[in-house]
Amino acid sequence: MKKTLAMVLALAMVFTLLTGCGGGTDEGGDGSGAEYTWRMALNGSAPGELGYDMATFFKEKAEELTGGRVSIEFYGGNSLGSTTEVLEGMSAGVADLTCESVGTLAPFTNLANIDIMPYIYSGFDHFQAVWTGELGQEILDTVGEDSGFKLMGAGYRGARIVTATKEMSTVDDFAGFKLRSPNLEGYIKVWEWMGSAPTPLAMGETYTALQQGTVEGQENSILDSQSYSFSEVCKYWILTNHVYSANTIIMDKAYFESLPEDIQSALEEAAVYAGEQLGQEVLDREDAAKEELTAEGVTFVDVDNAAFADHFDGYAEANFPDLADWCDQIRALDPNA
Repeated sequence: MKKTLAMVLALAMVFTLLTGCGGGTDEGGDGSGAEYTWRMALNGSAPGELGYDMATFFKEKAEELTGGRVSIEFYGGNSLGSTTEVLEGMSAGVADLTCESVGTLAPFTNLANIDIMPYIYSGFDHFQAVWTGELGQEILDTVGEDSGFKLMGAGYRGARIVTATKEMSTVDDFAGFKLRSPNLEGYIKVWEWMGSAPTPLAMGETYTALQQGTVEGQENSILDSQSYSFSEVCKYWILTNHVYSANTIIMDKAYFESLPEDIQSALEEAAVYAGEQLGQEVLDREDAAKEELTAEGVTFVDVDNAAFADHFDGYAEANFPDLADWCDQIRALDPNA
């Protein structure tokens, strides 16, 4: 951790010298005349990746609402470091903003694992009931308070599924399955509970690992899996729908609170707007994506989601007992219950 942070701080110094401190005036900056010019770190580097798309909605609306006082520049493809490095170094100026899932903040606060708890949502309407209401805002605020970040807005990313090199349809089929997992405890525990063999890998390494057989599958939303071209190396897409995760706009909390109130309000409004737009985009694109992927040779495998959900009965109590009540509150908001 110390070595990583040292590298992050060194990177921050380089960028500070080259582009000026985050949140500074535009003197000697990009020439836009903006009062605040910010770097936004992203995993994706092009439209189609959901974090990139939500960031685009946010950028356009924030710049509009502030009348050009804010200018946001994208640094995609992990060019400012991995997600963990960016988050660790954000207070030092490595980046001013990022768009990531709430769950990526799990190393900073255990509550962020609520974002990756399996089988606590029934579908999109249930997700929206949580994240557009008081409970969703309470989660964002509490995660932010505990972690030292400001979390703004919540965007539906689509249900996470498994893309695999072999066909599977039951819980037993996942025993021993070598699956790429994010290097986060919450994700790893899900697959250990399934009896699988989770292998933490960066997203940038996953395609090659699938090609070489180091792993047999990975899990992500349909659209994110498509954007990473996993259809080329995974012909079976298993519709487990195990996690409904929220993207959010993340900024260093102390820096956010130092901004003028009108800028703060504009950023919050822009993030809510971006989350709404992302959710609609996912709904609009998923059916078309399934048709495109099927034409490319992908086989979508339906599973008995109720059986999978039953397998996870007691999961929160056994692995994250302090999140069990939060899970119950989320389940209670199911409009279809």
